[in-house]
Amino acid sequence: MQTLTMVLVEDDPGDAGLIRYALKYSGTGHALSWVTSLSALAEHLEASDAPDVVLLDLNLPDSTGMATVEGCKSLVGDIPIVVLTGHDDMAFSLQTLEAGAQDYLIKGNLDADSLLRSVRYAISRARLEQRLRLSEARMAAAIEGANLGLWDWLLPERQFVSLNEQWLAMLGFSADEITLPQPVDAWLERLHSDDRSHFNAALAAHLEQRVPNIQCEVRMRHRKGHWVWVMVSGHMASRTPDGSPQRLVGVQQDISERRAMAERLEAQAMTDALTGLPNRRHFMQAMDYQYGRIRRHPELSVCVLMLDIDHFKRVNDTYGHAGGDVVLSAFAEAITGQLRETDIAGRLGGEEFAVVLPETDAVGGRRVAEKLRQAVEAMRVTLEDGTVVQITTSLGLTLMQADDTRPDGALARADGALYRAKREGRNQVVACPNIPEGQPMRPMGDA
Repeated sequence: MQTLTMVLVEDDPGDAGLIRYALKYSGTGHALSWVTSLSALAEHLEASDAPDVVLLDLNLPDSTGMATVEGCKSLVGDIPIVVLTGHDDMAFSLQTLEAGAQDYLIKGNLDADSLLRSVRYAISRARLEQRLRLSEARMAAAIEGANLGLWDWLLPERQFVSLNEQWLAMLGFSADEITLPQPVDAWLERLHSDDRSHFNAALAAHLEQRVPNIQCEVRMRHRKGHWVWVMVSGHMASRTPDGSPQRLVGVQQDISERRAMAERLEAQAMTDALTGLPNRRHFMQAMDYQYGRIRRHPELSVCVLMLDIDHFKRVNDTYGHAGGDVVLSAFAEAITGQLRETDIAGRLGGEEFAVVLPETDAVGGRRVAEKLRQAVEAMRVTLEDGTVVQITTSLGLTLMQADDTRPDGALARADGALYRAKREGRNQVVACPNIPEGQPMRPMGDA
């Protein structure tokens, strides 16, 4: 059995003798040291190992009353204190506990069992409190390191009863400016209008116990006016006796940087690095979207162009790949300069490009294609060494059809028209045979 080490702080030899007697016949291994004042306790602590518990009388030569508890606490730190006094006063005993004591014993009611029970309780409670403090310190450090905002929401009152500094700082506020409790609705008004239904749905799903917690990403308006992306996570902390939601607690994390990085990566994955145009993957998504519209509304017109740079291999062979890259970038800039915001141009690979023109019939498509051809023909590209290069382009044109079995069916037809344009002399626009009769287009057979 482990020996309990105790220090008794008691100036009355008679009371000290009673404590010694009670411990002697308790049947428990212990080592008791006796000092008569706080100053003597300080000397003892400096000269000896820390005891398991301090038994403290309140009236000492150098201190009395609550000041004794406070003075002892400052000396012993986390070592548990059991107060021994003749005052049978509940209010006073509570004061001693608030001042840092672990337990309170009335000398007149003291016996071996109650003393040992109190000592063990004090030691156990002190250890639990120490573990709790360490846990809270670790949690606080983790929260601060992760920049987590904490919130506590009383649902019936629709009030935040707790918002930590990190939560407020995410939106540009400081704790000095905010008085708790805070009306929840005032803060929910900062949600982006596009995200409110998403947040409300996540909240309702949790309140109705369809999901174990709330988790959603939303934008909130910063004090300075910009939007902050936050991850909101929370769960029900308590319900009323009838099962109604009562209190939600959770965390909030600023994920603006992560979202921005994800958007940059997504843009990079969908964009041709050289020209800045949508790459094949992105362009085909646009084609899929327009194909879906045509299937649902066959009366719509969507025009598709395929185009590439005439004799581009000759450009690469003459000026090298660096020169070829300059030409490709200039070509992309020239064609996008002739398009509407709703039109989408993409680089499919090499010198091969495509354009989808929503809400555009064959006549309009031919007009746009001719504008593109003329813009490229008029363009002069200056290379790094000062060399000026002139290029031309050939274009194939078709209309997307509702009976196409795949969205890239229109691309295949436009590619066939492009091939014919190049075969027939380049620097021209050729339409595929599916252009409706009566449209002023030159069909492939007449190219």
